[in-house]
Amino acid sequence: MSAKAILGVFFTSMSFAKLSADLWPDPFPSVGRTSLRAELTAGVRQRVSALGINDLPGLDGNRVSRAVLLLSKDRARAGVLTFELDNGPDKGIHQCEALGRGTTALSPKPGWTRGVIKEPDGRRTPIYYAPQEEENGVTIPGIYELQNIRPDDYKLRLLNKDLSGEEELVRRLSSPDEDKKPFFSGVSKTWYPRDPRYAKVVPVDMLWSERYQPQSQGADFPVYERPGVKKDPDQLRANPRYYFGPFGKFGTAIHTDRWDDPQTAADSRLSAKDEFRNFLFRDTQGCVKLHPDCLRLLNAFIDGQRAKKRVVQLDVRELDK
Repeated sequence: MSAKAILGVFFTSMSFAKLSADLWPDPFPSVGRTSLRAELTAGVRQRVSALGINDLPGLDGNRVSRAVLLLSKDRARAGVLTFELDNGPDKGIHQCEALGRGTTALSPKPGWTRGVIKEPDGRRTPIYYAPQEEENGVTIPGIYELQNIRPDDYKLRLLNKDLSGEEELVRRLSSPDEDKKPFFSGVSKTWYPRDPRYAKVVPVDMLWSERYQPQSQGADFPVYERPGVKKDPDQLRANPRYYFGPFGKFGTAIHTDRWDDPQTAADSRLSAKDEFRNFLFRDTQGCVKLHPDCLRLLNAFIDGQRAKKRVVQLDVRELDK
């Protein structure tokens, strides 16, 4: 089936323009420190009864299910991630705020985009964003395949130099016969919350799907390998094209952080920082960032769809918002 035919299948009943309009909250709730998932989910369920983008025909005769990430062109704003669970106690459409703004600075840099973070208390903070073509710039619009990064399937390597106090995490990320796992990923300790409620939350691999780009906003982005990249042999064994990506970007993931942890709130040095006070200040370095309560549900969505032998994709779109 051609990409053009697939595009028709995916959006026959509801054009993407209409889907985007229905999914984008207007007005967008004020973003602060804590998750807006419950409020956003209640709002989108009033506008949309079903997404209709689970279990669709794929290009290779397989079945495909999608989540949708809408990002504002104004990187000082949050975007929204939307997906639908088919069954279980959390069945239904879910939506949460998401960041894909890349690396930031509080002072101007040549070629960087200026924005202003607006907080509920009236504060206005100028902020600057790396261009999308830079290695850690904004999340590139396009279609990605999603996989939960778990030690059942992945050989994992913690990239942090200091792992003191992380013995339990190291144990959790280890597995027998690591070298026989089909996938490999480097991960950061901060992607794993210390809050026991989210002990099972894991980051998500975002694999640029070159085959599906003709129907996406990423259709015309150049895909190449950056010169001089230090490559990990384990990563190359798992995926020889891992270091190829849009604008040469690779290693993209959906993950959370530790700013929501009770231990962070109890640390006066950390709780005084902008990142603790407001979600909008958190860097993403080319990845996508969620609150842990949303990532838990996204993990469940991916597990549920893959258990039904469906390819799980993320369609990232940028809106003029």
